[in-house]
Amino acid sequence: MIDHTPNSTPETTPTPPQGSATRRRRYFRTLAGLLVGAAIAVGAVGTWTLQRIWTQLPSVEPLAVYRPALPLRIFSRDGELLAEYGVERREFVPLERMPLLVRHALLAAEDAQFYTHGAVDVGGLARATFANVVTGQPGQGGSTITMQVARNFFLTRDKVLSRKLAEILMSYKLERAYSKDKLLELYMNEIYLGERAYGFAAAASVYFGKPLDALTPGEVAVLAGLPKAPSAFNPVVNPARATTRRNYVLGRMRALGYLDEAAYRQAAGAPIALATTPPPGIVAAPYVAERARRMMVERFHDDAYTLGLDVTTTIAMRDQRAAEAVLARGLTRGGRRDAKDALEGALVSVDAATGDILALAGGADFARNAFDHALQAYRQPGSSFKPFVYSAALEKGMFPGVLIDDTQRTLSRDETGANPWRPRNFGNNYEGFIPVRRGLMRSKNLVAVSLMQAAQPDFVQQHAVRFGFEPQRNPASLPLALGAGAATPLQVASAYAVFANQGVRMEPRLVESVRQRHGGVLFDAQPTAGVRVVSERNAFVMDSMLRDVVRHGTARRALALNRSDAAGKTGTSNGSKDVWFGGYSSGVVSVVWMGYDAPRSLGRATGASLALPVWVDYMKGAIDGRQAIERTPPADVALVDGDYVYAEYAGGKCTPALPPFVRSPFACDAARRASADGDAPAGVAAGAPAPPAVDAAERARVLELFRTED
Repeated sequence: MIDHTPNSTPETTPTPPQGSATRRRRYFRTLAGLLVGAAIAVGAVGTWTLQRIWTQLPSVEPLAVYRPALPLRIFSRDGELLAEYGVERREFVPLERMPLLVRHALLAAEDAQFYTHGAVDVGGLARATFANVVTGQPGQGGSTITMQVARNFFLTRDKVLSRKLAEILMSYKLERAYSKDKLLELYMNEIYLGERAYGFAAAASVYFGKPLDALTPGEVAVLAGLPKAPSAFNPVVNPARATTRRNYVLGRMRALGYLDEAAYRQAAGAPIALATTPPPGIVAAPYVAERARRMMVERFHDDAYTLGLDVTTTIAMRDQRAAEAVLARGLTRGGRRDAKDALEGALVSVDAATGDILALAGGADFARNAFDHALQAYRQPGSSFKPFVYSAALEKGMFPGVLIDDTQRTLSRDETGANPWRPRNFGNNYEGFIPVRRGLMRSKNLVAVSLMQAAQPDFVQQHAVRFGFEPQRNPASLPLALGAGAATPLQVASAYAVFANQGVRMEPRLVESVRQRHGGVLFDAQPTAGVRVVSERNAFVMDSMLRDVVRHGTARRALALNRSDAAGKTGTSNGSKDVWFGGYSSGVVSVVWMGYDAPRSLGRATGASLALPVWVDYMKGAIDGRQAIERTPPADVALVDGDYVYAEYAGGKCTPALPPFVRSPFACDAARRASADGDAPAGVAAGAPAPPAVDAAERARVLELFRTED
C-alpha cells in the first residue's frame, strides 16, 4: 500500500563530491597547456625550419645580369643558318621586345593574376591543394610564375614539403629583389618548352621556323600551352593533345579580353602547321660549319657553346650550293662510290681581291667522311705547281719567248743531289727547243725541270713559300718542278690568287665577323692591303701564259666559259694518284682536286679530263654577273718578237751563265756578240720601241697544232 501522506518527503539525487569538479578543471587546463605547448613547439620548430631554409636559400643577385647559355650559330655571308651547336636551343629576348600577344597568352595559360597577387597566390594555392586532395591526383598546380622562376633557376623538382617551402620562400625573396616585369622576362627566356628549346623565342624557331613577332594567335597559344607539360603537349609528337591544349589557352585569352570572338574562332579552327625546315645542328655547308666551329673552340674553348656567338662566314650560299652539287656529279662520273673506298674530292673558291672563301666543299659526303680535303688533305699538286716554277724563272731572266730544250735526258747525281733521274713528258712526246710559253701551255715536264735547274731549286722553293706553300712539305729538289711536294687545295687556290690579284697575296679568310648575342661585336674583319709576293709585271706575264693554257693548251675545255680572262693550269701527279685544276676568271679563283684517301692510280684520268669539267661547271655560276678583267702591260714590260719580257732586258740587260739547254737572246754571251756586231738583242731595234705583237689569229693557228692533255 502506497502512502499518499502529504507530509512524506520525496527522494533526491546525491550531491557529487567537491573534488570531482576540481579534477575535471585540472584535466582541461592540462590539455589546453599541452595544446598550447605543442603549438608553441610546432611554431618554434616551424620557425626554426623556415629560418634554416631561408638562410640556405641562394642569392638572387646573379639574376640581375642573367644571360642564358646560348648556342654557337654559324651563318653564311647572306644570313643563312649553316649550323647550330649547343646542348640547349636558346635565344634571349628582352621583355620590351617580347610581343604583347605572347605575354598575354602566357599569362592566360599560367598566371592570369600575376601582376596583382604577391609572390604566392594564396587562394589559388589553397584551391589547387584542395582539388588535389579530393581527386587524389596532382592535377592542379597552383604555382605562380614567380614560384616557377624560383624552381627553374634555383631548386629541384622533388615533390617534398621542404622543397615546396623553399619554393615559397624563394618566391618572396625574388619579389623583394626584382620587379614583376623582370621576373616575367626571366621566365619567358628560361622555361623549357620541349625539343631542347628553352624560352619562347627558341621554341618559335624550333616549332614554327619564325621569329616571335611573326607568330599567329594560334601558334602563340601552342607555345603558351607547353610549360604545363612540354612532352604531353608537344605538337610534334602529340598533335591532338597539343590542339586541345591550344584551344584551352585560346579560350582563356578570349575570356580575359586578349582575343575577340572572330580571332578566337579563326585560331581555334586552324590546324597546327609546324615548320618544315630541318632541325638545328648542321643544316648546310657542313665542312664550312665544322671549320668555323673549330676556330671558335680554339679561341673560346668550351665557352664557345654557351656564349651565344653568331659567326658570319664569307661563304656565299649560291656558290656553296653550286660547289657541292658539281663536285658530287664529278665524283659520280669519275669513280666508284662505295663506302669502303670511294673517290674523294674538294672544291674551294676564293675572291682574289679579298681572300674571302666563297665556297668550300671538303669531300664527297660529310656524314660518311668528315675529313676536310680542301683544308686538311696535303696531296701532290702535280703539274698545277708548275706556274710557280715559271714565276721564279721569270725573276732569273727566263721569259715566254726563251727556248728550252724539250728533249729527254738523264740528270746525273751531281745535278739531282741524289740518284740519277730521267724525267719524261706526259705521253712521252718531245719537241726539241720550244718557247717557255709553249712549255707551260702543253705542260711539258722537261721544260719545268730545266727552268728549275736554271733558276736553282733553293730559289724556286723560297719563291713558292712566298705564295703560301710550306717549305717542309715542298723541299728544294728538282722533282718539286713537277709538283712532287704537298699542298692543300686551299693553299693552291690562295697561290693562284696572287696571279689574279696582280702579285698581291691576300690571306684566305673564312670568318667575316663574330658577334655575341646581346653582347656586341667580338671580331669584325677589316679590309687589308695584303702582301706583295711578286711584282705586278711578274703576275702580268704569268697571267698571260695561263690564259694561253686555256686558249690553246691543256685547259681548252674552259673555253666553255666564253671569258677572255679565263686562266689556269691542269695538274696530274705522279702515277695519276691526284688530279687537279686551278684557275680563275673575273676575280674568282677556284681549285678542284680529286683522288683516293689511300692514294692509288686513277687510271687514265687527268686533271683535264676529271677535275677541269667540275671547275667549269662551278665557274659558270660563280662568275655570273661579274665582268671579265682585262690587263694592260705594266710600263716595265716590253714586247720582244711578239712576246713579253721585262723592259730592262729589252734595253740591254743580260742573263749570265745560262745552261746549254736554254737558248735566250738575253744571255750575256749573246748580248756581247750582238754588241760586237753593233746590233741590239734579237728582235729589238737599238734605241727603238718594241715591235708589235705577232698577229693573234696567226699565232692561235700555230699554237693549235700543239694541243695536248695533262
